[in-house]
Amino acid sequence: MKLMKRYLGSICLLGLLAILSGCVTEPSALTGESRSYGYTWRQELELGRTSDAHLIQQMGLYPDDALASYVTSIGESVLAQSSLRRVGTPEIYRNLEFKFRVMDSPVVNAFALPGGYVYVTRGLLAHLSNEAQLAVVLGHEITHVAARHASQQALKQQWGQIGLVAGAVIGQGITGNEQFADQFMGWGGSVFQMLTLKYGRDAERESDIYGVEYSAKAGYAIGESADFFNSLGRISAKSGQSLPSWQSSHPGAGEREGRIRQLAIDWGNTFPDLKVGEAEYLKEIDGLIIGENPRSGIVMRGKFYHADMGFQFDIPEGWQAKKEASSVTLVDPAGRGILVFSVGKGSTPEEAARNFVTSSKVEPLRFGKSTIGGRKGYVVENSVATSNGNMLVRNEFLSHRGEVFGFLSYSKVEESKRYRSAFSSVSESFGEIGNASIRDIEPTRLKVVTAKKQDRFSNFIGTEFPYGMDETDLAIINQIELNTVVEPGEKLKIVGN
Repeated sequence: MKLMKRYLGSICLLGLLAILSGCVTEPSALTGESRSYGYTWRQELELGRTSDAHLIQQMGLYPDDALASYVTSIGESVLAQSSLRRVGTPEIYRNLEFKFRVMDSPVVNAFALPGGYVYVTRGLLAHLSNEAQLAVVLGHEITHVAARHASQQALKQQWGQIGLVAGAVIGQGITGNEQFADQFMGWGGSVFQMLTLKYGRDAERESDIYGVEYSAKAGYAIGESADFFNSLGRISAKSGQSLPSWQSSHPGAGEREGRIRQLAIDWGNTFPDLKVGEAEYLKEIDGLIIGENPRSGIVMRGKFYHADMGFQFDIPEGWQAKKEASSVTLVDPAGRGILVFSVGKGSTPEEAARNFVTSSKVEPLRFGKSTIGGRKGYVVENSVATSNGNMLVRNEFLSHRGEVFGFLSYSKVEESKRYRSAFSSVSESFGEIGNASIRDIEPTRLKVVTAKKQDRFSNFIGTEFPYGMDETDLAIINQIELNTVVEPGEKLKIVGN
């Protein structure tokens, strides 16, 4: 089950560290006082390093070095004012090197991993309006690292629950969106939230408070972030994913917005001339890809298309599709039949098949040549014993434009006949993209413009929107309403190619 090992690698490491460490006492980077943690600081560094590699493989980095450097510069300016850089901070923390990464995902989120890894998605960057807002988001995530919230949380978990910690750290991020955890780790964020309700809120409040403090000391107008937290509430309400405040591990967006406004007043008395940085920020995100990038794969009208590689395949009706940087996972409505399309390890289908057999360490029930979608390929089939029963695992390898791909499917042995036709319909549909408009499709990008007249926002945005988005989404991105009257000279984020 090579795929499952890749999926769960960081979680297995997390569980292993928890078993090895149990409980350790080390000084806090925030207060200097000793407190208990689930991991040693050294283990946190290793956890972050290993999990970072898995995340980059799964999500992919946004291919814009200039934008990445810009985000890093803002992050470093906030980090310089954090507890980690104070003279009196314990030495084990002061020289921690941070990595600030821009991830190639349209989902609006930011999150951090132990050991100094901070991530923002391009989806989040599209929804921010200035440097001050970005600074507070980064300050929030820096605080998660400095406070060692993941390690504190691990201390509260039993062995059967430990995997949920990774889902919470990576998944929910600054938005508190439990479905984001499922996107990467496949475990339910709801269970985690109900198990750790009070602590989650405390950690998020602490990160908001310290993140605002660090950003104010770095010279940014922290009150600007209230509008962004208002946008988070609008995103949740529109998607139907908002939770009652008592059921969420994150404070509500309204509560966070109010707290930010009060903190802005408090810090404004100490630091009166704070920077917004709107023009500088909008210049950096002008041309940012928004929504799904069809060049690297998109699900539309019951098919998956990859314009850059020129292929497509069908998605069975009712099945959910989850796209990552190097794979596409299809799951049936009952969640019992799973098919994963990914790049095979080998220069030919036969070589990829042999490598799969070697890595899975299971003697195949079937191994040999096959015809897949009219192409010559190789198929491997075996039965694997798991805690949930015996699984029938089948991997079909084929070649396309010099690249080898595999369709890995698995279901319980007793249910394999039920899913065989659905699995085969996907692999057999693999072929060249026939629709020229799909082959030539380009991603939609943000375009920053200056209003030349007074008018309602809705009259500036046209009628063409990225797939899966509408005019309300664009209003949220601009942190205004559709009927907001825009004055001449105001900067707006609209869309174009």
